[in-house]
Amino acid sequence: MKETTAPASYTITERSICRGVGECLPTLGRSESPTDSPDGAKLKAVLRNLLPRRIKRHRILAGPLRGRAMVTSWCHNFTSLTGRTEPDLIAWFQRNAEPGETWLDIGANYGYTAMVLADRVGPTGRVFAFEPKFETCGCLSETVHANRLEQITVVPFALGATETIEQRRFGVSGSMVVQAMAAPGATETIMVANLDWLWPRISSNSRKINGVKIDVQGMELEVLGGMVGLLATHTPKLVIELHAGVDRSALFDVLEYCGYERKCVPVFPAHGADESGSRDNMSYAFRKR
Repeated sequence: MKETTAPASYTITERSICRGVGECLPTLGRSESPTDSPDGAKLKAVLRNLLPRRIKRHRILAGPLRGRAMVTSWCHNFTSLTGRTEPDLIAWFQRNAEPGETWLDIGANYGYTAMVLADRVGPTGRVFAFEPKFETCGCLSETVHANRLEQITVVPFALGATETIEQRRFGVSGSMVVQAMAAPGATETIMVANLDWLWPRISSNSRKINGVKIDVQGMELEVLGGMVGLLATHTPKLVIELHAGVDRSALFDVLEYCGYERKCVPVFPAHGADESGSRDNMSYAFRKR
C-alpha cells in the first residue's frame, strides 16, 4: 500500500480545528437557548467533542473580553474563547452592574461572567465567584491571577440550605457539578455552605450586596434557601438561570418572601414577555417589589 502524507504546507493546529468546527456552530453562543431542538443539541454535543480537550491558558479571541487570558479548554469553553457566551446575559450585566458594586457569581464555572462583572465594577468593586468543582475552581483561580483581577475573590464552595458548612457527594459532568447523585457516572465530594452563615465571614467590613447571578444546574431552590436573610436584607439585582425540575411556584414563594415581585423578566428579549419563568435553561431577572 502506498503511503500518503499531507502536503508540507498543510498544518493542523488547534486553532484551525476550532475554526472548522466553529463554522458548523453559528449559534453556539446561544447553546442554552430554549429554541434549540433536541437533535440540534445532540449535534452540538458531538461537534464539541471534536474540539481539543487540553486545559491551558488561552486568549479570548472576540467579544467584550477579547485579549483576556482564560485557563480552560476549547472543548469546555468554545463559546467563551470565541466571545459568544450568552450575549444577552452579558448585555444585562452591562446595564445593571456599576463601578464600585459588590456582585456574587454563583456557579462561576471557568470565570467568563465573573470577568465581565469585574470589568463592570472596576478595581473599587468586588466580585465573589463561587465554583465548587475543585478542578474548575483551580482553573478559575489561575484565570483571575493571569488577568490580575484583584477585585475577584474565588470561593471553592457550593451554596445550599445547610446549617453552616458540610460535605456532600455530588455528580459531576464535564466542568460542572450537577444535582446530588442525580446522574450516573463520576462523583465528587463538595463543600456546601449556607451563604447567610458564610457571608459575614468572607465579606470583610462591607456586607452590602448589589447584584447576584445564579446558574447552578437545577439546585436553585437549595441555593436560595441558604441566602434568604441576605436577599431580604439587601434585595440585590438578581438574575437566575432556571432549569428543568425546579418548582417555579416554590421558587417564587421564596423570592416574594425576600422582597421580589412574583414575576420575572426573560433576559433573552427574543422570547417576549414570559413572566412565568416556565422556560428551562433560560436566565430571568427578578425585580424588587
